[in-house]
Amino acid sequence: MRHPYRLPVLVFFAGVFVVAAAWLWQERWVGHPAAVPGSGKTSAAAAPSAPAASTLSAARLRSALLSEGDLGRAWAPTAGAATWRDGLLKGRADRPACQELLDAVYAEDLLGEPSGATAVEGFDDTEYGAQVRYQVGAYRKQDIDAKLRHLGQLAGKCREFTSTGASGEKYDVRVAPVRLPGVGDARQALRMTVGGEVDGERGELTLDVAALRVGDGAALLTHGGLYGIEADTTRGAAQLAAERLRDTLAGKPPRSARPSEPPPARPSERPAEEGQQERQEEPAYEANPAFEGDETGEEDEGGQ
Repeated sequence: MRHPYRLPVLVFFAGVFVVAAAWLWQERWVGHPAAVPGSGKTSAAAAPSAPAASTLSAARLRSALLSEGDLGRAWAPTAGAATWRDGLLKGRADRPACQELLDAVYAEDLLGEPSGATAVEGFDDTEYGAQVRYQVGAYRKQDIDAKLRHLGQLAGKCREFTSTGASGEKYDVRVAPVRLPGVGDARQALRMTVGGEVDGERGELTLDVAALRVGDGAALLTHGGLYGIEADTTRGAAQLAAERLRDTLAGKPPRSARPSEPPPARPSERPAEEGQQERQEEPAYEANPAFEGDETGEEDEGGQ
């Protein structure tokens, strides 16, 4: 006797068996790939994700800027670019490499294009007319290190050159390397002096330029004046700038200037000529015997 209902029943149970087998296979081999015996590893999906890299916003970068209290009593927020910038730094050099260096110093474009936000601050010395300009920004480490090496190479080629101003004035330019040991992760610094006729009289601009990197942040500091400048001001500002930038990258509140390290005492009132002579005679940075063309290494004890 035939039983026509058996065929559908067999088909039903066969389907259930296939579905169950497929589910068990998926659970064993697909659903838990990290549970392979003896692997001792967790899947990428199960592992905790690393925190995203910190982004330096313009607001955060402002906490890395210097303030007038960091520089001393005679410093105040800038009233604008100093007149000597166009008069002495804007000119035509007698060699291409020196033209590149002069243009970069004049435009304060020694760090290149930032990868993120930037912030800028400026200060005027109300007593002697010097000026400090400071900018900080987010950059790529490899880009900044390449820029620092290039700056050292340009400065090494341009120890002495001649610049011609817009009205045909000739200026004698000298460049000397300076050391900033231990400031930031990488650094390059120089002192540029530009001598010639200024407003009908013989004069000389002294300008310190310091570029430094901390992690993926970088800062550029310029400090110049017609009556000499205090080397300690540049050195202290560069050190504090590196500390502020490091704290900003770490998300820490900014440090204030150390109260135990007051700014250098300033001379009392005296004729400009006498003040100029005394300020120029004070010791500058300890200069390297030659630009290495790469001040970005870690061997501070050997020549940084």
